[in-house]
Amino acid sequence: MRVLLVEDSADDAALLVRCLKRSGYAPTFDRVETAEGMRAALDRTRWDIVFSDHRMPLFSALGALRVLRERDLDLPFIIVSGNIGPELVASAMQEGASDYVLKDDMSRVAPAVDRALRDVAERRKRREAELALKESEERFALAVRGSRDGLWDWNLLTGRVYYSGRLKEMLGFEEHELEGIEAFAARIHEGDRERASAALRDHLVRRVPYDVELRVATKQGEVRWYCARGQALWDEAGTPIRIAGSLSDLTTRKNAEAELKAQLELILQQQEAIRLLSAPIIEVWDGVLTVPVLGALDVERAQAILDALLAAVSRAQCRQVILDVTGVASMEADTAEQLVRIVRALRLLGAHCIVVGIQPQAASAMVTRGIDLSSITTLANLRQALVRCMRGGGGAGSAAAPAALR
Repeated sequence: MRVLLVEDSADDAALLVRCLKRSGYAPTFDRVETAEGMRAALDRTRWDIVFSDHRMPLFSALGALRVLRERDLDLPFIIVSGNIGPELVASAMQEGASDYVLKDDMSRVAPAVDRALRDVAERRKRREAELALKESEERFALAVRGSRDGLWDWNLLTGRVYYSGRLKEMLGFEEHELEGIEAFAARIHEGDRERASAALRDHLVRRVPYDVELRVATKQGEVRWYCARGQALWDEAGTPIRIAGSLSDLTTRKNAEAELKAQLELILQQQEAIRLLSAPIIEVWDGVLTVPVLGALDVERAQAILDALLAAVSRAQCRQVILDVTGVASMEADTAEQLVRIVRALRLLGAHCIVVGIQPQAASAMVTRGIDLSSITTLANLRQALVRCMRGGGGAGSAAAPAALR
């Protein structure tokens, strides 16, 4: 323990040091007799405790206390005096002294030191806690100012509600406006009130996380989307006593989601229109359908054509189907396989399928690759297929052929 002795008597100082050692302390000390000497000692090192005689020729305990106050030092300060009256003790205590000990009763030194050190340690802890609290409050205040969210705090016992300035600003209110929970609840969109109430009940009763999206009308009447989040506190009996949280503006995100949804719906509609246009089914006359195919014939498109054909054949009870592949540039093995699949499926419904328009290059490539289309009726062009359907009956026998084919 580093001890600073403000004492003009070397013998009294030695006596005090022996008392400290007998009490279990291991002091290192320095002795000063004047204000200048005390200031130099305080500048020279850090001390744990100060003992001071009450009255000395050139200095006093009250003067020593003033030196400590000049340096803003919170050190245990014990007055050791041969004779000190109650009024002087009171003045010293008001100046910041920790305790006093009479020189004819040095047995009180150890208890006085223990108590003084304990008091100073407690004051330091309290100051550290206050400093930590201040820093925490400053961080919170900075976070609140920097955040775009509004904050709220609802005392469920008193009904009192706090709304941050940012929250009121988000809803178009001035600082002195928007008081009470009812004022906020009344601005919730009627379509969201029950859902918001249910979310609050679930949190307070079943402790489900409170996180709900809802529409709220601003003071100016604009309906905007917000996300309300909160956390409650419960007492020992499990009764909710307080809930606090934040309010985030979701309007921009919600508008973007609505726009994206509309775009997706438009894309789906366009895809459906393209799908229908990619397999146009034309009834040339009773019982005869024709399907012109343009571009590539992959598995997905072949399935779309097949689905549309099966539905049309079943609905109209057709017996003849002409599949015109004049617009198919190349006829690979996969394309031929899809044609065979379509023809077989139509045959199961009792419809005869004729494939027309296979290009010479495609025919040559198919022969070279050994692709077998022998099970499919193929003709050169649509005219030949129409003539065959007309002459062969199959649902068209009672119908007159188009004038262009006679």
